[in-house]
Amino acid sequence: MLRDTINQLFPSMFQRRLLLLTAMIALSMALLLLKVGHLTVVKGSELKAQAEARLVRHQWTPTVRGQILDRKGRVLARDRASYDVALSYSMITGEWAKERARAFAKSFYREQWQELTKEQRQALVDRALPVYVDHVESSFDELARLGGVTRAELDAACAKVRDDVDRMQAQIVRKNRDEELKAAGERGELVTPELTAAIEKRVNQPIREMKVPHRVLYRLSDQSALNLRLELDDQTELTPLPGETGPREHDLVDRLPGVSVFDAGDREYPYETQTIAVDFSNFPAPLRRRPTTSIRVEGVASHILGWMRDDVFKENNDARREYLRLNPAADKEARLASAQGADADDHDSRGIDRGEYRDGDRVGESGAEAGYENTLRGLRGWRTRQLDTDSTSVLEARPGRDVRLTVDIALQARVQAIMDPMAGLAIVQPWHRVNNEPANPTMPDGTPITGSAVVLDVDTGDIVAMVSMPEMSRSAMKESMPAWDRDVVNLPKVNRAINRGYPPGSIVKPLILCGAVERGNYAVDQRIACTGHLFPNEPNTNRCWIYKHFGTTHTDQLGHDLEPTEAIMVSCNIFFFTLGKRLGVDGIVGTYHDFGVGSTFGLNIGPEYAGALGKGRGGQGLTAGDSIQMGIGQGPVTWTPLHAAQAYTTLARYGFVIPPRIDRDAPKAEPVDLGLDSRAVSAALEGLRRSTNENLGTGHHLSFNDTPEPIFNVPGLDVIGKTGTAAAPRIFAPRAQASSPGPAGDGTENSDDRPADHDGVNPSLHRAAPDLLRDGDHSWFVVLVGPHGDRPRFAISVVMDYAGSGGKVSGPIVNQIIHALVAEGYL
Repeated sequence: MLRDTINQLFPSMFQRRLLLLTAMIALSMALLLLKVGHLTVVKGSELKAQAEARLVRHQWTPTVRGQILDRKGRVLARDRASYDVALSYSMITGEWAKERARAFAKSFYREQWQELTKEQRQALVDRALPVYVDHVESSFDELARLGGVTRAELDAACAKVRDDVDRMQAQIVRKNRDEELKAAGERGELVTPELTAAIEKRVNQPIREMKVPHRVLYRLSDQSALNLRLELDDQTELTPLPGETGPREHDLVDRLPGVSVFDAGDREYPYETQTIAVDFSNFPAPLRRRPTTSIRVEGVASHILGWMRDDVFKENNDARREYLRLNPAADKEARLASAQGADADDHDSRGIDRGEYRDGDRVGESGAEAGYENTLRGLRGWRTRQLDTDSTSVLEARPGRDVRLTVDIALQARVQAIMDPMAGLAIVQPWHRVNNEPANPTMPDGTPITGSAVVLDVDTGDIVAMVSMPEMSRSAMKESMPAWDRDVVNLPKVNRAINRGYPPGSIVKPLILCGAVERGNYAVDQRIACTGHLFPNEPNTNRCWIYKHFGTTHTDQLGHDLEPTEAIMVSCNIFFFTLGKRLGVDGIVGTYHDFGVGSTFGLNIGPEYAGALGKGRGGQGLTAGDSIQMGIGQGPVTWTPLHAAQAYTTLARYGFVIPPRIDRDAPKAEPVDLGLDSRAVSAALEGLRRSTNENLGTGHHLSFNDTPEPIFNVPGLDVIGKTGTAAAPRIFAPRAQASSPGPAGDGTENSDDRPADHDGVNPSLHRAAPDLLRDGDHSWFVVLVGPHGDRPRFAISVVMDYAGSGGKVSGPIVNQIIHALVAEGYL
């Protein structure tokens, strides 16, 4: 009885153990159910997404850059499809196999891994490594086959990458080590072996080039690239430890690991090189006997179109992000949402930019290629392949948009041929001499003359042609880039038409007339005497060119004081010195501002020079003496050939300003009325007519052996215009080239302290120093041209650097440009 009671109160040891075991099983089940619940409820969607992601392959597809067209639809720039192949740096160095073998061994032996020694772990990695090495070898063989090269060529390309990166890293490590050691010394630290070792550890870090793919195959065809891309989608199973079993016996790897295909289409310029037939029958007499010659012109419109580069800088993506920020519609179109498969780390909440710059992308570096980069740049496509169903979905790439320019490439090529030294007009000729003396001792006969020409449509403001010489083909540019940067005379990278400042000289005299009348400083019917020199008691300053060279005056020449059309015709300095003096600083600055000095035109084809007055655009620091000199386009005033053409189109429109444009699809600007006095404009235009059509006009004729011949000889057209000869800044050899010290900087010297007061040779030429490369006067000629008896249709502005007389040098070039306009059907 007692035993039964005890047994009831105290269960047997067996029972206790049974109860304990049951409790432990229940607890284990509870924990398992809790884990299952956590995985299915809390992390279920995440795990499902991870599993599905292993069955999906994503791939960017390339886009095409937009074309650049001329005004008649001719393609000036376009992509030529081709592709480059890149390898990850780990594949190039063989590290991919080692990294993959280590990852597999760690996964296969994960339960024992933490207890293994370093040597034991390495032994396991070494056992798995040969399978990965063999896979790399077979991948390289397949890549060479698909890329159409031999294995030896592929290996050589990889070896070059390794050598280049190793050399780059060594240089960076050495530089950083030296800087740290120098800093430690400056802090007074003792350079011990321990400090040196710590510095070595800090500076011996992988550089960027060790983390990005490198191109090893170039210019694959469409078919080769397609075949290779199809291979990139495939994977294969490796068995790194054959004969051993475990939870993960196989490793699923890419068939071609580390391989990527880049769109590397060449940018081609179909009209870059042309052959132009030049007919010499209407050239100046010394050249007229030459037979028609074909001139090969290279780099046609290269300053306008610009060129590309393959390097992507941080500034490119910064500019891209800013563009998208300012253009919400473009931003929306460019975004690839995360739901479409983009990696979450690669984009913000709006999605990844399909047009962002990546290594190997091409970027517009200059000209329209750079200015219209965001228009021309396309958006990549996105290809998704479902491995379990082999289905594919594609978000198509969007090609870049085309840009249509106002330039006529055929006319552009003709103008370039006219300005090519081979034609004979853009080299120093014997007839350029003054009183049988060289016009410029720093430029002997036969020296090529650099310069620029602009052809502007009066009615629309369209730039129909814009040539800056020298032009150079892109291949020549790549070969000669270091020399380009050192060439302070030819400045071949500079677009002279819009980005080089020139003192305007006498071509501004019609503008000064209009400004003086508008501001009440002069009445159109008033006459002014040419006294030879402006100030009665100072006969050697502020002289008229006719007084300087011939000891007479225009009043004596004409037999009376000058009215404005005569003053423009004979280019009387005294007349316009007087207007400059009356206008004063405020009036002269206002006049120049009216005609565009101080403003750029936003053409998007490269840097533009706004022009300057005094120490800046606003005319700071000008004096009354400056305003006198600026009355004849000398002193502290500069502008560009495009400014000059624009100013003359404003005259042709009787004071209505239409900004020049080069984007044919850009909205046309509304004309702005300057409010010029119509009588003043009429007088200015009549003065221009007399300058080129009457015997006393400075732009009327050339003389050969005392025989005059008209500068302009195109029948059926009215040509009115003005010459100019403007004192130019000296150019000295850079210090490294100079035989004696010269000014620092780009080798030029400002000419504001030596303004010319003439339309002839600068007296300082005879003070040439051994390191003086250029000195003298720029040669200007600006005209308006149209059908006889009709309004002007085009303005042509030509400036030839350091060439002297506007009529002798620039005049014949302008004449041939008019012939080119006729040949291309514009006149």
